[in-house]
Amino acid sequence: MIRHLLKLVWNRKRANALIVAEIFISFLVVFAVLTGLVMFGAAWSNPIGFDWHNVWDVRMDFDIDGRQTAGQELHDDVMRMLAEARAFPEVESAAISNTPPYSFSNTNGSREIDGRRVEMNMDDVTDDFATVMKLKVIRGRFFNAEDDAANFPPIVIDRNAAIELFGTVDAIGKKLQEDENLYSRVVGVVEPFRKDGETSLPMNFVFFRTSPTRKYGRLGSHILLRVRPGTPAAFEEKLATRLQQIAPKVTFRVRHMDAMRTSMLRTRLAPLVLGGIVGLFLISMVTLGLTGVLWQNVTRRTRELGLRRALGATGPAVHRQILLEVALLATVAVIVGTILIVQLPILGVFRIVTPSAFTGGFLGALATIYGLTVLCGLYPSWLASRLQPADALRYE
Repeated sequence: MIRHLLKLVWNRKRANALIVAEIFISFLVVFAVLTGLVMFGAAWSNPIGFDWHNVWDVRMDFDIDGRQTAGQELHDDVMRMLAEARAFPEVESAAISNTPPYSFSNTNGSREIDGRRVEMNMDDVTDDFATVMKLKVIRGRFFNAEDDAANFPPIVIDRNAAIELFGTVDAIGKKLQEDENLYSRVVGVVEPFRKDGETSLPMNFVFFRTSPTRKYGRLGSHILLRVRPGTPAAFEEKLATRLQQIAPKVTFRVRHMDAMRTSMLRTRLAPLVLGGIVGLFLISMVTLGLTGVLWQNVTRRTRELGLRRALGATGPAVHRQILLEVALLATVAVIVGTILIVQLPILGVFRIVTPSAFTGGFLGALATIYGLTVLCGLYPSWLASRLQPADALRYE
């Protein structure tokens, strides 16, 4: 039976080539959309490692030349602004950050350990950052005044970075080489921290300490405030005015982190939504086109199918034949698509897409394509099953 179907498909290879091409393109588009959906769905269900509710971000825009030359004076101004912001009764806690959550800014780097190069995301923060963002410390501690006397840069890493760097070994007290003569030391481990929020993939994250004495760490350009619930928007102007008095040459922009989160989600989800719309449009067009082509093929094959009925083939047998032909065409398209898709891991797609999302997208695309092609073939195959031998004699 399979050999007979292959022969029938091959004899109409020109007509079937268009069907195979449509199914092939649909398979790739469905794979891409479903992989994105699985990836974002899995990411959304995982904790992000911080709490963005009631957090405000005060961005400080420094004069670039001044930031490079002012040194200790600028550092002291920022620390005074931090202390002043913390003194407001509307503020529960405050901290400095260089690349806060949902800010569309990132600091990336890598460290070599045991001959391996480990990529990491980084941020420079002050001691109260864990309090402001409600980080959960699972080993050791977060930065505090004890680190003022340390003769090494203290770092706090998240659990992903701890596993990537040190495996199952306790990370507390471990060293990382920063340059030829400087080593940082791990003082704490927090839950996995995904600074870009719900749509971001797992990452290795490292926090460096911005100390009040400017001994270690870079100067951050954001003041993060955890304000009391119900704090009115009018407090923004009051806060900005007071900070402007301390640093007249610095411009300030106050943003609520819930609004920053909304902007991040829109930016990250827009390609997925657009891809879904394009995929849905393409699948709709393919469904209509495939049904029409199969219907036309059945009409053109009236003599062939009528002869089969005359030779004793039953209606259900003809029905199965048409469906199997459609499934065979889908299989050819899927095989070609699979050959292309399996090359993606070799090209490093797993740096962007998780293996589970890749597998889920592939299996979902297979189910969708086979379900779609069988659905498109139901009506034409039903028409073919109703042909009678006399219909072949009347066909011109």
